[in-house]
Amino acid sequence: MDEGALIAASRRGDADAYDALVGAYQDRIYQVTYRVTGNPEDASDAAQEAFLKAFRSLRSFRGDAAFGTWLHRIAVNAALDIVRRRPPQTHELLEAVATPTDAQDRELERREVQRRIHGAILALPTDQRVAVVLRDIQGLPYGEIASVLQVPVGTVRSRLSRARETLRSALADLSPIARPGPERNEWSGGRE
Repeated sequence: MDEGALIAASRRGDADAYDALVGAYQDRIYQVTYRVTGNPEDASDAAQEAFLKAFRSLRSFRGDAAFGTWLHRIAVNAALDIVRRRPPQTHELLEAVATPTDAQDRELERREVQRRIHGAILALPTDQRVAVVLRDIQGLPYGEIASVLQVPVGTVRSRLSRARETLRSALADLSPIARPGPERNEWSGGRE
């Protein structure tokens, strides 16, 4: 079934159809909520809340925006609600107990880079963090981000510009491969 048919069936109360919609979006929605909240438990709570709210509100979905855009808006709002209630928690890198091998050293280094990037994103002001997550991690187009955040495209571009400059400064000591640049962004797999 295509997405439109799944939405129509879900509106009629077909739980299997809604489960299929959840399955199609659950990884992306969790990633958004995780990057906004910075905490796996909070991210799970926010994602679950987003899917429940979407289900309850499905009859009011008019289709003015794509279903994914509408769902992202709900998820971002659920994650921001949690951020407002609970400050994000930091996560420590687990140390290897055994004597590290070259492969373990590379893995620890990779994890450290990821931890640093994640920490730098979490340190951004919330509006900039959400813009970075939606564009550079989720790969959403500017227009869709503007729709999710309900702001003009110029505001999205401005938030991204400020966020990327802050991230460049915070992560300047990392290798050029891990640093975002104007042409290639490692966090988004090169989408720009």
